[in-house]
Amino acid sequence: MKLLSVLLGLVLLADARADASLVGDTVDAGMYRTIDTGRGVGRITGFGLDTPFVVQNGLADQQNYSVAYTLNVDADRFAIDYRNAFAWGKGIVFRLTDLDFSNGALLQSLTVDTNMLGYGLTVGTDYIEIDLSGISGTRDAYFHGQFVTSAVPEPGSMAMLSLGLAIVGIGAARARKHRQG
Repeated sequence: MKLLSVLLGLVLLADARADASLVGDTVDAGMYRTIDTGRGVGRITGFGLDTPFVVQNGLADQQNYSVAYTLNVDADRFAIDYRNAFAWGKGIVFRLTDLDFSNGALLQSLTVDTNMLGYGLTVGTDYIEIDLSGISGTRDAYFHGQFVTSAVPEPGSMAMLSLGLAIVGIGAARARKHRQG
């Protein structure tokens, strides 16, 4: 019974997780043309979102893409809020890349809150891509995303788990020795 209590405690301890955060991380955001409609393919520059930036909570790191929208990235989410009516052409995507979370967590998915219809979404372990091809909207449009990351145990939890397993192993060895002799 004591062994069961110890094991249950270890399982609960191993479930303790550190919160993943992007604060202090340098991320990159940009608009891209993925098909050539006469203006080339690649990053669209000259309208904002031209260079990487360091994530801070709050509005201190807010970025602007021309007069179209603002982008704000925080520890575990981002918000795109449109400032004017818009219409995106074929092959236009928004990419948010280099998402290196503080505790080594990897991006697994994204919880989305938006009033936009028809977008496409791709999520990788350290990036998101929103396909905006043919989408139009008003100045009230928004796209908010909450990052869902892999759970990475805190180093202290791993140390306690290892110590607990060692104690259980020693106890089991002593019990086995006692039964044999």
